[in-house]
Amino acid sequence: MIELTKSQKKIARELIDLGIYRECKSFGMKIAQFTNSSDWETKPHELYLKLYKKVASFDKQLGRRYNDLTGSRYFITVWGLFHDGILTEEDIARFDDDVKNRLLALKTSF
Repeated sequence: MIELTKSQKKIARELIDLGIYRECKSFGMKIAQFTNSSDWETKPHELYLKLYKKVASFDKQLGRRYNDLTGSRYFITVWGLFHDGILTEEDIARFDDDVKNRLLALKTSF
């Protein structure tokens, strides 16, 4: 595990916040499309249950990634966001070379 410096933790926190923003934006766009379905006229209960399950599943996903997040988990959280394509190489370029290279190496090895 990599121990980030104080300045690297600040960058990681900003990238984690960016990751939350991007994940929520993507989810919101999917929900907006779902709620605009014409099926709400004919199958409101079915669609409500699907919507509920989607929101509950997304909430669990966010909770696993972001709840109880401390500085010791920043690196692995940033790596997960990078691995999942939520953060880009351009985003992680803000880190020093050591951290950036480790993130790139981990992404290619998994």
